[in-house]
Amino acid sequence: MRALLLGLILAAVAGAAWQRDVAVRRLPPDYDELTYLPVAYRYEAMLASGRWGEVAKFRENFEHPPLVKLLFATGLWVSGAPEPEWKQVEVGHPLPAAAVPVFHVTRGLSAVMGVLQVALVAVVSAPGALLLAFDAYHAKYTSQAYLEAVPGLLAVLAVLAFERARRTAPGSPRAFRRGPLVLSGALLGAAAACKYPYGLVVGLALAPFLGLPTRARLGPWGVFGLATLAAFFLLHPGLWSSPVGNLWESVSFHWSYSQSAHVQRAGLPWYQPWLYLTHPEPVRWHDGVFLTGASAWLMVPLAVLGVPRAARTRPVWLAWAGVGLVFLMVWPTRWPQYLLLVLPALSVCAGLGVETLAAQARRSWRRRAGLALPPTA
Repeated sequence: MRALLLGLILAAVAGAAWQRDVAVRRLPPDYDELTYLPVAYRYEAMLASGRWGEVAKFRENFEHPPLVKLLFATGLWVSGAPEPEWKQVEVGHPLPAAAVPVFHVTRGLSAVMGVLQVALVAVVSAPGALLLAFDAYHAKYTSQAYLEAVPGLLAVLAVLAFERARRTAPGSPRAFRRGPLVLSGALLGAAAACKYPYGLVVGLALAPFLGLPTRARLGPWGVFGLATLAAFFLLHPGLWSSPVGNLWESVSFHWSYSQSAHVQRAGLPWYQPWLYLTHPEPVRWHDGVFLTGASAWLMVPLAVLGVPRAARTRPVWLAWAGVGLVFLMVWPTRWPQYLLLVLPALSVCAGLGVETLAAQARRSWRRRAGLALPPTA
């Protein structure tokens, strides 16, 4: 059994690395990449010339926090990749040779973060990690210069740290380990400083496990909340000059955008996220890039099957999956990359569904063989 588990983990990580390497090299430029990469070059110019104060004042693409774009900028600065002529880079068309270095550097950063997500999910559920490794949406948006890969990794780390914080000493079932709780809050704040919805969704998923904020439980709430806020503001330079005003300016854009003519013209129904979850559209959009669309067909039914086991053994991941799915249906902007808010948690639930099927198969085999059944886990 250990050999099988190790084999699944290795297959998931190696498969994730291979699939993202292929996607990094073969995917054509996408819409948001042509927004974020020119901005990254503006940041790169500030960093290279030591104009650090200008970073906090920069307002282009201010609706999204700057952290991921600063990471892209750092990669461009270190690599020395020259800025291409953006008019020659067209969405859906092959990359011109002059643009290959910048896309290789920034997409490579995203791909590494995507593979690390798969590796960490494998710690929780090896079958779930295998599904995530080849999920076409996860592979696509963690192989492009999008904002999804870094906050996704930080969110997974925040949940793992929170689970560790809940593993309390005997005799104190309601206590939290302070160190892991501080770490979880800091990671959550960092995820929000990359892209707001990751902090919102994962924060709402974790909050019930802290309990009602009564006087007896103010300690965990205070530790977790202060760590989250401190990391968020420290890593979001755009808020330093006027935290409340700038945050409102940045966040309010998203509601206005969700009501914009662009979103209204798309006319995506409230159930569009479910269509994405069950239809591997990137396989159709990008012929020959993604190995399989099977994850999209298997993920939801296996996750439903895994709900009871997840509720017993991994309730935090189940809460993340539930909150994430509700958010996807409620939020009016329903672009496919938003699926990455929920895919790591959903893949864990699906992996537990695979484990449920395996346990049922073992019990059935034992009954047929006339062997004694072990106690139910």
